[in-house]
Amino acid sequence: MTRAKGPKRRYILFEVKGDFKEDELKQGLYAEALKFFGEYGSSFVQLKLMEYDGKMGILRCERGKVDEVLGFLALINELNGKKVRLVAKKTSGIINKLKEKS
Repeated sequence: MTRAKGPKRRYILFEVKGDFKEDELKQGLYAEALKFFGEYGSSFVQLKLMEYDGKMGILRCERGKVDEVLGFLALINELNGKKVRLVAKKTSGIINKLKEKS
């Protein structure tokens, strides 16, 4: 008997140039993703903030949507009315590889 495999995912390590708390960043990212991808598109991207330490964060997304998410991050210049710059540093299929690098 074989197990059903879940969706393939990728993790994106990014730097936050701005002053945000985790809840504030999460809320702003999800609101911008909804505007950028729409409700239907957001369901396929499967964006989730996995970790954030005040300077660096890790986002999870569906493997086939990595390029779209990287473009989305590059276009963000404001979250919740505050200026911000999100700089993608590295992507990986394994979250622990990104944790080693950060």
